[in-house]
Amino acid sequence: MKRAALILAVLAACTPKIYDTADVAERSAADVASCQFIGTVRGIPAVFGPLKDIGLKDARRAAKVKAKEVGGNTVVFEPIPEGAEVYDVPAKVYAC
Repeated sequence: MKRAALILAVLAACTPKIYDTADVAERSAADVASCQFIGTVRGIPAVFGPLKDIGLKDARRAAKVKAKEVGGNTVVFEPIPEGAEVYDVPAKVYAC
């Protein structure tokens, strides 16, 4: 069990750059008041359970990629309740 936790920690520490999405910013709802709303996109986590944090990061990155594809440069993610099982990560897309 300790070895699996160590492997997960190393993976999480070594992969932050792959989650960067150039040209798409993450903002709060208050920050996009003067921006043009484009629509909603969703990212789907590919892994769950002990790897859920990696799955959430990947789902957020996927949502940002989709936002860029539809012409947005800013996303506002819906809050995720603490401890909730997450099967999709919705985000509102804006052009700011």
